[in-house]
Amino acid sequence: MILPSKKNKNNEIEERYILCIDGGGMRGIIPATIISKLAIKLKEFEEDKPFYSYFDLICGTSTGGLIALGLSTSPLISNLKKEEGEDTLVTYEEEILSFIDKLKGKKRKKANAPTLITRGTDCSSLLDFYKIDGKSIFHSESRFFGQLLKDKYEPKHIENFLYKTFQNSKMNQCLVPTMVVSYDAAEGKPFSFRSWDKNDFYVREAARATSAAPTYFPPATIFDRNTNKRRYLIDGGIIANNPVLMAYCDARQLYPNCKKFHILSISTASAEYSMQEIDISGGVMGWIDPSKGAPIQKIASTSQMQLASYVAQNISDVDYTRIHYSLKGDSFKLDDTSTYAINTLIDSAEQLYREEEDKLIKFINKMIERKDFSHVIDINKLDINENLKLEINDISITENNKIEDKEDEKEIENIKQSKKKLFFSKKQSDSSLSLNSEELSSLLNENTETIKPKNEKYLEVLEKYGFNDEDLK
Repeated sequence: MILPSKKNKNNEIEERYILCIDGGGMRGIIPATIISKLAIKLKEFEEDKPFYSYFDLICGTSTGGLIALGLSTSPLISNLKKEEGEDTLVTYEEEILSFIDKLKGKKRKKANAPTLITRGTDCSSLLDFYKIDGKSIFHSESRFFGQLLKDKYEPKHIENFLYKTFQNSKMNQCLVPTMVVSYDAAEGKPFSFRSWDKNDFYVREAARATSAAPTYFPPATIFDRNTNKRRYLIDGGIIANNPVLMAYCDARQLYPNCKKFHILSISTASAEYSMQEIDISGGVMGWIDPSKGAPIQKIASTSQMQLASYVAQNISDVDYTRIHYSLKGDSFKLDDTSTYAINTLIDSAEQLYREEEDKLIKFINKMIERKDFSHVIDINKLDINENLKLEINDISITENNKIEDKEDEKEIENIKQSKKKLFFSKKQSDSSLSLNSEELSSLLNENTETIKPKNEKYLEVLEKYGFNDEDLK
């Protein structure tokens, strides 16, 4: 992902949309459920573009960072479940100036290059991070002294999950600008993973760092390839459990000419802590008493999140939509993977959606009015050649052009789509895979229908960027 320059015409867009997701461990079920419902609502509005593509910046902390990365990492280069539907080619036309505009000296804006928006992650599958993988991430191993002398969980379990999910995808391959928050414990300052930075971090490294909750997981030791030194990173919730202010600062740098930032901030329904009079005993032990849940820690966490929302609501160029539901009491800890906790959190998320549906619909009604999608990385910029060539080599074709191995028909269909993606997206590049459209159709055993261009301008754009009638079959 490349940082837009100040001369880039993208910066002439006056409104931008940002998605922020809080931290909270297993309570990530709350934002995952709401996002899934919003994706369905977009389909009901007959919006055919993927959910991620409507946002100019997606950011998150801890479990929110995991969801953010799940949204913006392409299923083509990871093990994420791909959503159904066809890719969308967005084309633009140059601005036509009136005679009066020309007299005034107004300069004509050139059209953005067409953007091929690839399908993203199936938003409903984000819940699987918690329903299916939660118990393996928070895999408890009995210890004599519990968490007194050692972190509660071995890192190998979450690292295995992250490698399985994101594989070798990198931050600079995120489909839209993406940022996740962590904290550099050695240097004592925030550290953010940004998809537009020069660092060559893997997505799984960013996910591991942002979710390294102290006492639960050890710090993430990550080699910074840009500075050639090791970083010791912990959960971003230490500095910004609600990352809205850090997201705003980054967005201002990405889009310096933007006049209004529309921010959708989704919480994980963490309880807002308040001490009861009977609990106020003072002294060191009174404030850190584990039997009372370490009051000073809870107060600090609650006040930090309240401050973030307060400031965001009072920034003049921010339209801040906060979706928050406070669970009664501290009902569920961040590592509660019980069936009861999961079902209750899903029910709470659905209740929150019902209560806040008007606000959410109002937000997406504004969001879907956008016409410019040049912030989305084009599929041609994804380094997917080797991934897809390996998948192609795994397929054997019989004389009847049928796939021999039918044990997993769903996986076969995914491979078909990946191969088809390679053909279309690498048509104009020096791909080593040489297939014409008839061979591809035969290989996939698919019938094709010709899609006629809408108009001559559309055909010109397709031809300019290496597409033709055969590609539209």
